[in-house]
Amino acid sequence: MPDLRQDYERDGYAVVEGLLTPEECAAYKRAAAETRRAFADQEGTVYVGLAAGNPAFHDLVAHPRIVAGLTALMDDGVAFLSDKLVFKSAGKTFPTPWHIDRFYWPGTRAKVSLWLALDHVGVDDGALTVVDGSHRIALEPTRGDLASTNNEFHHVASRRAWRVSDERAVPIPQGAGIFFSDRLVHGSTPSKSGRDRWAWIGTYHAPAEDEPFDHQFPARRVLTRPTSTRCP
Repeated sequence: MPDLRQDYERDGYAVVEGLLTPEECAAYKRAAAETRRAFADQEGTVYVGLAAGNPAFHDLVAHPRIVAGLTALMDDGVAFLSDKLVFKSAGKTFPTPWHIDRFYWPGTRAKVSLWLALDHVGVDDGALTVVDGSHRIALEPTRGDLASTNNEFHHVASRRAWRVSDERAVPIPQGAGIFFSDRLVHGSTPSKSGRDRWAWIGTYHAPAEDEPFDHQFPARRVLTRPTSTRCP
């Protein structure tokens, strides 16, 4: 992954293909569907905490190819915090609004998330959208339009804070992932294709003493420690 860190530091995100095989994606989609059925809210598009209740996702958070990407970005070691399933379909087509994840966990240490495509994701399938370099912009949250986002996005970012020319859709093939900073402005395109789009998001940070925010995630665990080659 020679360009991963360079891309991440410049743009706030980096794309890596081939994190999962097609067979692995199919297996995780089955596990995702099974887990989603267990949630009381069948109208949601975001389901948090898969790794805490499903052995398949407990293992996915430490997949060797995922951890390899994270260690290339995180010099102080890697600890898993939380995960979620994000789902679009013919019945759930709304675009995810512009936001930064930091809005949802203020006052905590920096985090890296992985948006992992379990399906091929084209622009019309609800692809992730990003604002290049926006991880360097200081932003404050504004109130989201809950009625248009399935009551799922309370804090959003104002488009007045960046150039529209820096906005990008990031279509990716099945099994690819997008590593991104919790300070990156991102959202998604509307899902116009009518196809189901399953994606998994894992969130990680450096190992440290638990912060109060961490306690709500029982599957959290340390995956790697700093090594002498990265931290002399």
